[in-house]
Amino acid sequence: MFFNEFKYFIISTLRAKQLILWLILFPMVMGILFKLAFNGLTEKQFSFKVIPTAVVETKENSIFREVIKGVSEGDDPLLKVRYTDKEEAEKLLIKGDIEGIIFVDDTISLTVAGSDMEETILKAFTDRYLTQEKLITDTAKKDPSKIPAMTKAMSDEIKVLDEEPIEASSTDRYITYFYNLLAMVAACSSVTGLSVVTATEADQSPLGARKCCSPTPKLISTLAVLLGSWAVSAVCMVISVSFLAFVLKIGFGSRLPLVYAGGILGSITGTSMGYMIASLVKGSYEKKNAVAMTVSLGGNFLSGLMVAEIKPVIMEKLPLLNELNPSAVICDSFYYLNIDSGYERFIGKMLTLAAMTAIFTAIGFIFTRRKKYASI
Repeated sequence: MFFNEFKYFIISTLRAKQLILWLILFPMVMGILFKLAFNGLTEKQFSFKVIPTAVVETKENSIFREVIKGVSEGDDPLLKVRYTDKEEAEKLLIKGDIEGIIFVDDTISLTVAGSDMEETILKAFTDRYLTQEKLITDTAKKDPSKIPAMTKAMSDEIKVLDEEPIEASSTDRYITYFYNLLAMVAACSSVTGLSVVTATEADQSPLGARKCCSPTPKLISTLAVLLGSWAVSAVCMVISVSFLAFVLKIGFGSRLPLVYAGGILGSITGTSMGYMIASLVKGSYEKKNAVAMTVSLGGNFLSGLMVAEIKPVIMEKLPLLNELNPSAVICDSFYYLNIDSGYERFIGKMLTLAAMTAIFTAIGFIFTRRKKYASI
């Protein structure tokens, strides 16, 4: 009987339009919108590329020319240099073919057309040269063979941020939005937990009335429905993660299996929360659903999934609320998975979610057991 109830509950639940909307279509649509909004931003803003630059020499400077040669050659050049006159250089800058013009006269000066990363690096390069000009000049006079090593060190120092990859996590700063999306889906899994009560209570649905009259013990029936709701939520989460990872090509790094694990446990926690809410709230399914969605979306809001500025305020004023808010715990678990090289904080959040699941489930069992009805 257990397996029959388990099987038929899964089949009937997967036909529910509300479930398809919140747990499958919602993350797909939001994922597509995020992808369209953030596509290419990380590469455009944070990935380093060789910087096309024009050099205009109005006075010969052999030492600076040697420095330019050092940072524009080799396996990892900083600049792609073009020597030209002032008029041609200004035309190239206006057309966008170069990022800046370095003028070599009695001193070194720079002209740029914007303030993006490339222009910032060019300014850092010229400022760095001017700071070390005397040292470079003295070195060139004493031992010219050391100039390449100095220019390489200068280039590496300017590009130091490009040389520090994050361990096993994704280097895409916008991936946090996709983690937040998965956390929101996990919290909204509470809608499936409502069915544990509505499908087993005689005053909630005709199906519940029939089950109360059947010879199957209520504990067996409730367990079958609860495990079925967990399974449905887990399957929906697997579909969501797979859609993001393999259809939208979101780079979750080398920890994709842990993203699945965290998402599944988060969805089970959300489902158990829905079971608890349905057992505590008296009334129709619509009333229970309204309370469950209010609690889920309210938790999402307080955890910063809707307004990012809320979470730091909560952490400062009411830090305990973040520890008790399932949405915040789910969101933090994904966050730690993305930024930490180790797993200690991620495992800690997983244990917190497991404890919440046990507590929510126990409360649900306590408030739904041994009910009697005047009539069915």
